[in-house]
Amino acid sequence: MAEATANDYARSVVQDFAPDAETPPARKPDEQPLVVLAGASGFVGASLRIALAERYRWRALTRSEAIVNQGETRDNTEWRLCDLYSLPRVEEAMEGADYAIYLVHSMLPSSRLVQAKFEDLDLLLADNFARAAEAAGVKHIMYLGGLIPDDDYLSPHLRSRQEVEHVLRSRGVPVTVLRAGLIIGPGGSSLRMLINLVRRLPIMLMPKWTYSETQSIDIRDAIRAFDFAMEDPKFWDGTYDLGGHEPMTYRDMILRTAKVLGRDPLAIDLPVNWFALSRQWVSALSGVSSQLVNPLLESLRHSLHAKDNPLLDKIKPSAITFEESLRSAVDKSGAPLPNPRSLTQATDDKLIKNARRVRSVQRMPLPSGWDAPYIAQVYGQWLTDKSIHLINVQRDESNMLQFMLQLPGFKLKLLELTPTPYTRGGGRRRAFYISGGFLARQVDPPGRFEFRIFPENFCLIAAIHGFAPRLPWWFYECSQAVVHYFVMQAFARYLWKQAKAGVSMPEPSEAPLIQD
Repeated sequence: MAEATANDYARSVVQDFAPDAETPPARKPDEQPLVVLAGASGFVGASLRIALAERYRWRALTRSEAIVNQGETRDNTEWRLCDLYSLPRVEEAMEGADYAIYLVHSMLPSSRLVQAKFEDLDLLLADNFARAAEAAGVKHIMYLGGLIPDDDYLSPHLRSRQEVEHVLRSRGVPVTVLRAGLIIGPGGSSLRMLINLVRRLPIMLMPKWTYSETQSIDIRDAIRAFDFAMEDPKFWDGTYDLGGHEPMTYRDMILRTAKVLGRDPLAIDLPVNWFALSRQWVSALSGVSSQLVNPLLESLRHSLHAKDNPLLDKIKPSAITFEESLRSAVDKSGAPLPNPRSLTQATDDKLIKNARRVRSVQRMPLPSGWDAPYIAQVYGQWLTDKSIHLINVQRDESNMLQFMLQLPGFKLKLLELTPTPYTRGGGRRRAFYISGGFLARQVDPPGRFEFRIFPENFCLIAAIHGFAPRLPWWFYECSQAVVHYFVMQAFARYLWKQAKAGVSMPEPSEAPLIQD
């Protein structure tokens, strides 16, 4: 099986992992806490499950049908197919869990068409995870983010990592945040970029960003940090930087990697950053998707150091060296070991393409005091007025929305939105199923449309998930998809004007009701 084969690489690295003397080495099956793990098929998730298989029961969440269909049950793991964008599905997956670990990054496409910035997707996913953990009574959440510099300006990638921390902590569950730079282990995407560049380039151009410093850590030391923090409540609800290797510049890291791999590239220093050019050649030569390369490279303008803390103090004395970490992450030829996720990626990409689904997520300004149900009402009225009643959005007393195309002597229902039974949260969320209309295919599960507010972030998210267009795909991409994107951009500008003008939300009895 592909997933099992990929896990074997991680297993060969962490098979000698031993818990610290302060923690019990194993537990009886009926004493093992249940841990829900989001991001379980990546190299950190795989290594974590394997190393701590005798201590915890794992419920591994994945959107990969290929992994779930394999029925892989090794490493005390139950695989669960779960759409993390669906709050009800995440709530179901959390049932009975003691702990929850969040390792998700949304930089790879989850639908055939994605109209969204990765940071907006991350905001929505983290909110679902935190809400579901709170509803299920989870005792403790752990999150693996990135090292944060002291700079006033953060790259979009690091700013998103920090925002996810805040969202996870916005509910009532204690959250432990582990912050790490490059984690070296079998299958890491960032490590694969580094190794492939060193192996393929006899001449290495060194832009200014290669003089930024970073602090990496071995995957086994990162697992020890998870182990300590899960076992000891004194580490709950805290933030801890991780760094097992000594700080070094990216230039030094490249040259030390070359030495381990038996390479001797010519290094040429450049007095410029050249981020635009760097993105292209790093992606092309490393074999890593540009969707991963772009945000990661933007983060390299910062120098990243792990700040001293009690958890790091427990790891440092026996931390694995950089050279030893690197050797464990490559095969005999010096090639990077594959990511467990990569061996099912082609199958998953094919399923995504054949499903012909759409995800569109936009962040918008939130006028002070407005809630999600009211925003849904305003959207319908605004679209009706904006289109000069060419599109008439009708809402009945059950809050069902119908988007009607109206011409003289002609009327066509374009879309029908039915409120979901799962809308909760005191006005923070209004969700609909895309239940009908000329423009939508009827599929299972149905597509969804929602507004969700984040008052603490002064923003709202307008999102479409799993929409299945009826139009031929090529025609949809250059017509309906484009129209939807510009309509949502125009609605965002309208909300900004309302926020700037200080327009308040009326009492419920004054809210507009558009009748047939």
